[in-house]
Amino acid sequence: MMNQLSLLLAKIKLYKLQLMAITFSFFMPISGILILIAIFIFFDTTTGIWKSIKTKTKVTSRGLSQIISKIMLYEFCVILFFLMDKLLLSEFIAQFFSIELLATKILALTLCSIELISINENIKAIRGVDLWTSLKLLFRRAKEITSEYKDINK
Repeated sequence: MMNQLSLLLAKIKLYKLQLMAITFSFFMPISGILILIAIFIFFDTTTGIWKSIKTKTKVTSRGLSQIISKIMLYEFCVILFFLMDKLLLSEFIAQFFSIELLATKILALTLCSIELISINENIKAIRGVDLWTSLKLLFRRAKEITSEYKDINK
């Protein structure tokens, strides 16, 4: 009896690992998106803490605990959109666009944009520098350097 019980527990453990492996492999196409969103949330949190230190605003544990809620909400939304995309929308979207998992990628782009705007606001409050303006100046300068290089090599 004891031998059968240990055998049963071993089989359950084996099948649990196989089920987890199947689940992870199903969600593998969006693993990069999930990691990217978590990185954006991390940078937003980091700049938010930096901003609160610079402005001498109190950082509370309640505020920091909202990070976990935000990560869980964003990641769950991406997983939900992936399931809808994969199981419901894939054939319909494929008729119009050749992009796989389009709805999931649009959602990820939206979530990353929200975090990027928040990061920009934090950096603007800390340093007084707008990332968008700096980026435009960088591209303008790169374009000038490229044209000067072409003029030199004529």
